[in-house]
Amino acid sequence: MGDRKMNRLRAGSPFSRPVFFCPPFFCLVFLAFTILAVAQTDKDLDEGRKLLAEGRFTEALAAFNRHKQTNPADARAYFYAGLALVEAGRASDAALEIGEAVRLDPQQPQYRVLQASVLARLKQNQPAKETLSPLAKPDAAERLDAEWLWLLSDVYYRLERFDDALRTLDLLEKRAPDDPRLDLNRGQAHVVKADYDLARKYFQTSVAKFPGNALAHFELGKLLYQLNEMEAARKSLVEAVRLDAKNPQYLHKLGQVSVALDQPDEAIRYLDRAVAHAAELPKIYYALGQAWQRKGDREKAAEFMLKFKQARVAQENREGQESEVSRLIARGERMLDEGNPKAAQGLFEQAAQEDPANWTAHAYLAEAALDAGDAQRAHPHLVRMDEIDPESVVGKYLMARHWFLRNEFKKARGYAEQVKAVRPGHAELRNLLGGIYLGLGQKANATREFEAAVRLAPHRADFRENLRKAEGQK
Repeated sequence: MGDRKMNRLRAGSPFSRPVFFCPPFFCLVFLAFTILAVAQTDKDLDEGRKLLAEGRFTEALAAFNRHKQTNPADARAYFYAGLALVEAGRASDAALEIGEAVRLDPQQPQYRVLQASVLARLKQNQPAKETLSPLAKPDAAERLDAEWLWLLSDVYYRLERFDDALRTLDLLEKRAPDDPRLDLNRGQAHVVKADYDLARKYFQTSVAKFPGNALAHFELGKLLYQLNEMEAARKSLVEAVRLDAKNPQYLHKLGQVSVALDQPDEAIRYLDRAVAHAAELPKIYYALGQAWQRKGDREKAAEFMLKFKQARVAQENREGQESEVSRLIARGERMLDEGNPKAAQGLFEQAAQEDPANWTAHAYLAEAALDAGDAQRAHPHLVRMDEIDPESVVGKYLMARHWFLRNEFKKARGYAEQVKAVRPGHAELRNLLGGIYLGLGQKANATREFEAAVRLAPHRADFRENLRKAEGQK
């Protein structure tokens, strides 16, 4: 957990961009039961998978963590724990678990697809591309079951590798040629490639095969609006709104089309239903301003145009701050990679000042302070990290290191044991626990933890020396 890559996974805004009509992760939960079958069953692992299938994610996670205590090198436990965390909405923690599964068993393509999907949703695009690189080999993707191929096509789309996404859909067509998702996803890929005739053909085919899918109607209507075919666009968007009446994007686009068709009353009726989301989607205000302008009410039009400008400025400021903070953190990481920790620290400090709620910046600063033996300097960053994400395994590990440096061994043990429940196979943690137990005067427990650290990392001479000293104590 001293590996800065673990902190790096915490950055980004999860699950912010709706893309392909792809299977939700809970579909993969059931598929996961079919992979890596073993002759010997395990009570905790089996119980965790059952709880996962039932949607009891917290209980499932506890079961997988129990399995890790006796099987710390079993990649399956980390993989399933990652699935549970994804379902629970904890994408950053899921990335850590799935990353450990890939480290322990890098040959499993399912692990890599899930890891890449979570990283892409966290906007960690380069690591996502790297984890998918083994699947670029001929026939590698064909080892995947269909639902994993669906997820892979979504990942490629998010990474803007549209030709790879289309090739993956070609593989899927061999297995399920009549699946309506094929046409919808192909249409989406061809839109971004500016192949509008092909996109229209695929959207129309998708609607014909699966008329109950609101997204297909919306994508077709959006394309027709772009092509200035307003009546046809309106027809498709009316159906999308009928099928999903509360979707603000659908309501906005239908309002926009209604304005273009000089139907301001209709536009206002749809846009009023979406206005609660205008802070996140300022163009709703803009469309309302246009609609009231068409009605001849200049005062109302000016009111909504002012709201649009204010909301847009606020959105640009947020996005600008996020972009600047991301840039500072990326530069800091490059400085670390280049062996310049002092320059990296300055960049992380700037990032924390720009965005005091940025967990990643505080994590880097806390870790640097602990590495320097400065527990006092680390403390405010650790407190802020705990406020932002109290469940973070990395945060708990760093907090354990902090209290250990301050010789507060009972507090350190509490945090370290929480981490051990999740990461029993982490050598540095077990070595830290050995030191904590020595500080508490518990030689047997200290020896046990140092032995585990040596077993997990036999190349570490410092771990072997700590074990030797512990065994030599009276």
